[in-house]
Amino acid sequence: MCSLCGVLSGAAHWAETARGTPGETGQRRAALRDRLRRVELLNRVLRPVGLSVDEFEETAYVVRTATGAAELVPDLAGVWAAAARLRGAAPDPLDPGLLDALEAACAPR
Repeated sequence: MCSLCGVLSGAAHWAETARGTPGETGQRRAALRDRLRRVELLNRVLRPVGLSVDEFEETAYVVRTATGAAELVPDLAGVWAAAARLRGAAPDPLDPGLLDALEAACAPR
């Protein structure tokens, strides 16, 4: 099965459940808003190690390297696994350089 079919048929990850305004339209908007916020945070963490993440059709994420390699993944767990595969090693969340970059990105302007 190609990766896209796996993404379209998979069950939702627990972090992807809709919250917020009752009703289908309100929940969908809230879910998309939450997804886009996750993408923003993922990019803050992964940019310093040469990766980026994009939202894909409200069903998946695309993890990319600076050289153009990309992987389509269904959920947050897939983002971290793809980051490890694309880099050849998992990003170390306690790496001092990464922590310094995150601190600088989150500092008030």
